[in-house]
Amino acid sequence: MLHKEFLVFVLPILVLTIFFVIPDSYGHGLGYEILPPVDLGSKQVALEISSNPISDSDTREISFTLFDTSNGVTINDVTFFVMATKQNQTLFDVTGQRDDGTFVIRLIPTESEQITTNEEDAGLFGSILGPNKIVNVYGNTFGSGGLYNFKILITTAEGYTNFLSPPIDYEAGISFPDTTYHDIDDPNFGQQKLGIITYYEQIKNDFNYNEQNRMISYSMPFDWSEENMKQVSVIHQELRIPKTFGDLMVKGFSAKVNDLDILDNNITVDDFSAENRIVHLVISQKEMLELSQKLQNSNEIKFDITPKDENLLSTITENGQFKINLSWEPKKIESGIKTTFIFDILDVFLLDKPVSVNYDLSVIYDEKKLLQKNGLSTDLRTEHNTIEFLIPENVSGPMILQFENLDENELATASLPVIVNRIDTGEVSIPAWIKNNAEWWANGKIPDSAFLQGIEFLIKEGIMVIPPTVSGDIESHEVPAWIKNNAGWWANGEIDDNTFVSGIQYLIKNGIIAV
Repeated sequence: MLHKEFLVFVLPILVLTIFFVIPDSYGHGLGYEILPPVDLGSKQVALEISSNPISDSDTREISFTLFDTSNGVTINDVTFFVMATKQNQTLFDVTGQRDDGTFVIRLIPTESEQITTNEEDAGLFGSILGPNKIVNVYGNTFGSGGLYNFKILITTAEGYTNFLSPPIDYEAGISFPDTTYHDIDDPNFGQQKLGIITYYEQIKNDFNYNEQNRMISYSMPFDWSEENMKQVSVIHQELRIPKTFGDLMVKGFSAKVNDLDILDNNITVDDFSAENRIVHLVISQKEMLELSQKLQNSNEIKFDITPKDENLLSTITENGQFKINLSWEPKKIESGIKTTFIFDILDVFLLDKPVSVNYDLSVIYDEKKLLQKNGLSTDLRTEHNTIEFLIPENVSGPMILQFENLDENELATASLPVIVNRIDTGEVSIPAWIKNNAEWWANGKIPDSAFLQGIEFLIKEGIMVIPPTVSGDIESHEVPAWIKNNAGWWANGEIDDNTFVSGIQYLIKNGIIAV
């Protein structure tokens, strides 16, 4: 039975290495690993594996080194056989003899679907500081991360005529970070691009963002067996969220793994980047074991991540010194209504202690300043900073609260976007003038095609908002009589908006209206 380990390293610049090998020949590490020793004549030797990205490129380098455990000296005249697979598909196999005992493979992304290999001299610089030869492997499959499985056979050592019987045999799983980006067309914040970074395996094609509860969901293949869980030290995922996406700029998140709750302190938020926030989800081995005991017949790990405190936003200034927490009353910001914005200015280096500093605050809409205020923040935990602002009648959609010059530092700036006249995806919003069209349609003054194309256009442009509806197979191109009757009754005020919309949803589900 092969042993397998899943470990995740927090820093993205390092590559996680996962090992699952034959009994008595396995190890635990992240990016750098020394496997337990085996006998080689009178010596004990071990295999060192390291994996690193090559700077300023997408190339990944993996090195295999056999050395004497008693003195750290590399074994000479070693013959390596290395075979690589990914998702149960063999990618390549290479063989090489190394006088210095170090075998290096570079995985180089190209546009070609065909995988090719060559061996080159490392040059003078390599001969002094590293291996004499390097195997280059080319192909478009190396442009993505995920889990690569390697079978390593060492057939000679300490002389190319010294054949090992049986050979030293290892299997290693090396996982490179894989980043995918997902486009979200949000009804309030528009086009957003959300990134997911995983260190174990590529996620399935099931990413989903629920606009109504703001939940992010996705999954990937995973082995939940007890044997595997005992080898798991930590699981780590990252979400890369643009700071223009106000609904996900909340102070905190909660998460589920395979529909089971995990502790909130497993989730941390990194807001030190000016453009994106990174949400880290880190689960310990102990928690994974507890989760695995509650699951049955699962071969995947599914993540559901949801914002907490939807009306409490948070970010960090560009210089990394101050944190801004922002909330407001009433909970729904509407044009023509006075809103009280409540905020705290905290010192990151003093464990989020409220501090008294000068600040400039602007309210910006459509790149124009609607309000500008200077002030001195409070350092009391029992008090908050507030401003009252009457939202102009012509303001609707994203509006930005921009903090600048905190403590008179021009680099201490931060912005938080909020929504005026929020569109809830579960609500119904129909312009009043559509009732005229509905009445004309019900009375036969305009044809079916004109009315339906008009409704289709209004939904696509967001002028008419109805609850999310999934299109189904087309059953008929004819509009049922009851829907046209509904339109007439609705126009005359005899039925409500929801009843009328149920007819529109029927047309969408049956493919008569395409949205």
